[in-house]
Amino acid sequence: MTPREMIRAHSYPVFAAVSTVSLVLIAVSLAPIAKWARTQNDCIVRTFRVDGSNNAGIPAKVWSCNGGGD
Repeated sequence: MTPREMIRAHSYPVFAAVSTVSLVLIAVSLAPIAKWARTQNDCIVRTFRVDGSNNAGIPAKVWSCNGGGD
């Protein structure tokens, strides 16, 4: 078997393995972002904010959950 035939015979499995590993690494790297998003959503749902300004509603809740305000 020539080197060219060996490369041709093994290229698809190698590319498949590299693709699979890449997808797994991407999924693992996105896990902290998913956890943060769940935490943010939970905070926004639980936050009850009443103030006299025009910032009432979702933007004020997001701001409060991100550490803004008093």
